[in-house]
Amino acid sequence: MGFYIRNFGDFSLFYRTPVTESGMSTKPRLLIISNLYPTPWDHQRGTFNFQQFNHLADHLDIRLIVPVSWKERLQLYKQNTAAIPHHRLEGKVFYPWYWYTPGLFRASYGRSLQTSLAMQCGKLIKSFRPNLLLSSWAYPEGSAGTHIARSLGIPAFVKVHGSDINVIAEHPSIRKQILTWGQQVQGVASVSAALKYRMEHMGIDGQKIRVVYNGINHKRFHPFPRNQARSILGIEDFALILYVGNLKKEKGCLDLLNAFVQIAPKQPKLKLYIAGTGVMQKTMKERAAQAGLENRVVFLGKINHDKLRHWYNAADLVSLPSYNEGVPNVLLEAMACGTPVIATRVGGIPEVVEDHTGLLSPAGDTAALEKNLHEGLSIDWDRQAIHRHTLKFSWDENIRQMLELFNIGKHGKP
Repeated sequence: MGFYIRNFGDFSLFYRTPVTESGMSTKPRLLIISNLYPTPWDHQRGTFNFQQFNHLADHLDIRLIVPVSWKERLQLYKQNTAAIPHHRLEGKVFYPWYWYTPGLFRASYGRSLQTSLAMQCGKLIKSFRPNLLLSSWAYPEGSAGTHIARSLGIPAFVKVHGSDINVIAEHPSIRKQILTWGQQVQGVASVSAALKYRMEHMGIDGQKIRVVYNGINHKRFHPFPRNQARSILGIEDFALILYVGNLKKEKGCLDLLNAFVQIAPKQPKLKLYIAGTGVMQKTMKERAAQAGLENRVVFLGKINHDKLRHWYNAADLVSLPSYNEGVPNVLLEAMACGTPVIATRVGGIPEVVEDHTGLLSPAGDTAALEKNLHEGLSIDWDRQAIHRHTLKFSWDENIRQMLELFNIGKHGKP
């Protein structure tokens, strides 16, 4: 089924007519399609893409389409919305409904997204006249976006993140669709070398794939005294392990809690703080209560991205024992604050965590995780050295490489 530049109707609560500008922008016009971006309901979603796309806006004229699942839209229908702060793309981001049949028809999600966008965003795309298109997520965005770009006769690019290749691509029908866009796109941005290797192993031409590590906002994430951070947060002076992320099994959050249960009796002043929400929260609270540690395991809920610097600096260790990853910004930002990390040897994590910045263990090995937590608390870490290690991860470098991938020079000329 083709992508038709037509307006089939406006089904989006947040659909807006593009801002009229006097004259055509001299910048190349980039259309981005991605579910990983803040929404009016959730400002903490896809903060890495928020930073990258807003930096790209210095060089490119951008319109961003953020499909929102119909199931999620119905759940959020009565929730209050709020403007996203520090948003350079205000008025240029669109949130269409994403219609699909859940369950057994996952292999049809690419076509469903393509149809959803045709119905709601055809007028937007036609009036914007993009020069190039970036899909940020391998599937269904990669499949739908590449098809749209080919219909428009413009170059297609895809950015991959981690579980979209490590997990979703394991489905045979989806893998076939990813391989199809892999043959058709002009370039792929991979957040880690491990992901690039995995895509090459799948059969995608490695010459198309460029490793582009996410950046860090070093003006926000940098070391400052731990007692100052704890004073700002109003917490006492005790040993503190911090987890930041979704509370789901694949993030290893329950492994971290079980490891904490084992070391807690040996460390009576140690506490575990958990920033995030998710399906495992109830199970984790029950496990903490069962172990008699409900007063030493603190669930913070979602923390605003700009407030995380206080928590990173307050923590003795930041732990993210995921089962699969690209390169998580949680670890980069924690290390930028000079805080050592305890993580797993998966995906791109070994590419960014060195011996003097943290300790790694096999995914799912709770005993090894427990050992690393105990050892990590006893090491006299050099916080400034940890911070210096992260200086090479900058948004300036990230954007330079993205523009090279797009074959756009530093002055914005293709």
